[in-house]
Amino acid sequence: MSSTLENKHWSSEMITLFGLWLWKEGEYGHALLCITGPQWGLKIGSQLKITWEDVIYLDDGQTRVELDNPDIDSMFRPIIGLSYEYIEKAFNTVNINYTEDSIYVNYKTGKVLTTSTLNRELQKLSEPFLAELKENTGKELNLKPLKSNAFQIALALKMLEKYHYSKKCLISISKFMGHRTLKDTIKLLEVEPCDTIVYDFNGFSKSSSINTSILENNEELKSFIDKATHDHYTKFIESITI
Repeated sequence: MSSTLENKHWSSEMITLFGLWLWKEGEYGHALLCITGPQWGLKIGSQLKITWEDVIYLDDGQTRVELDNPDIDSMFRPIIGLSYEYIEKAFNTVNINYTEDSIYVNYKTGKVLTTSTLNRELQKLSEPFLAELKENTGKELNLKPLKSNAFQIALALKMLEKYHYSKKCLISISKFMGHRTLKDTIKLLEVEPCDTIVYDFNGFSKSSSINTSILENNEELKSFIDKATHDHYTKFIESITI
């Protein structure tokens, strides 16, 4: 299901790693964009509109932060993990004058990041990052030039992987990305829907090691029964529920 082209899309993990490297280099605005972008999957124009005012704390019994801006997107974007950590770091590192200030600023120049120059900036900044990775690991990663749509592409590919590249998921992703046709999505992501069913005749292999001793240990017996009688559909739903 991977691209047949030599150069690959940047994955969420690689973009995030780049973001951590950028932070180390003092490029806080671009770093924050690369850390949050793959998690939210917003179109870049919408993402660059996010201000500190959009980052709100919700008192719902859990300590969490969510993006709340109905003008940007109807879906909430959870701010968790590294996104949470580095948004807090940015807030405490840079000078915030007003809550309506953008959170994505070139903090070396004081200028807000814009779509007009972002592709050029990302590609320029990513060159020494990739060179350093190659020097340290010996790996030639063969990644596509990093552009502003890479964040949404990374999220889309992650979702398709989660749902095994099903056509239903691809259709949903196409709508999410605002594409006119499904062909546009397939061309951009360089993947095809996969609805092939492969029968697995090894399902009994794990249980073939069962022996009569299990009937003599009540705790092992109870555990076995719990697993053997667990509803498969419920188990599947639990496995994909975040």
